[in-house]
Amino acid sequence: MFIAVLSDNPAKRKDFCKLVGKETGSGDITFYTSNFQGVIRTLIEPTLYPDKLQPLLYSLSIADYIVVLADAPTPHLGEIIVALDMLKKEKGIILSSVELPLKGTVLEAYGRPSSAEEAKQKILSLEDAEPSVEPLALVDSAFTVKSVGNVMLGAVKSGSIKKRDKLIFLPSKTEIEIKSIQLNDKDVEEVSAGGRFGMCYKGGPIERGILASPSNSFSLSKSIPGEFIKSPFYKAELPKKIHAYSSLQFTEGAVEGATLNLEREFAFRPGERILITDPGSSKLRICGVFAPK
Repeated sequence: MFIAVLSDNPAKRKDFCKLVGKETGSGDITFYTSNFQGVIRTLIEPTLYPDKLQPLLYSLSIADYIVVLADAPTPHLGEIIVALDMLKKEKGIILSSVELPLKGTVLEAYGRPSSAEEAKQKILSLEDAEPSVEPLALVDSAFTVKSVGNVMLGAVKSGSIKKRDKLIFLPSKTEIEIKSIQLNDKDVEEVSAGGRFGMCYKGGPIERGILASPSNSFSLSKSIPGEFIKSPFYKAELPKKIHAYSSLQFTEGAVEGATLNLEREFAFRPGERILITDPGSSKLRICGVFAPK
């Protein structure tokens, strides 16, 4: 299971992650892993947030469960609450000594541990999500290693991925074949949902995005019909140029009536919520969501 640790205080996030696990990879988001009684839990910390919005959204894309750390109501904490509510992230806990403006949001149902240690024990007792047969992974980085070849790092969200599997990377539709897999620095034949992997693959260059089976359920388009749902906390007019975000994809575009028009192809599935943002705003950067039809 993947757990996003969120706060407007980077030091507070880091201290909590270190309490639960060991750092296993860093960048604009940092990963921490805990292996308790043979069960692996991976914490995701949006390292460059709140200076940059994207790390928060990348963390939310991967996360199955949320931990919110709060000292006081602040604009950036409010932004976190709005993002969680608009994406309907319903499973989580809040560690806070103050009352927060949660009425009418999904965070009203979050657990309220009384200490960091109690929050840690809650995380370590979480049960894995229900298994799914469709292999789906999110790739957060990809690069070339001399004498090794193309390598990608990411998280399996559902199903499992095996050596020699032939998969599709979206949104570019690049065909790849898995040559080798590492899980917790060990070579393995397969990685299942909840695993953070390193994979060597055969195929063209890729970036952040989606790894899926050739028979996946995603659609690809620059023009997506649906409905824009504005956050009740976003008081400004929707800007002409927005950024759409989902599944580690972050693309410029515009909401025009009942259509989301984007500058490049975007992978999406019916029923999902595409976050609409204004990263350049000096106030709330979460505008709302677009629901494809």
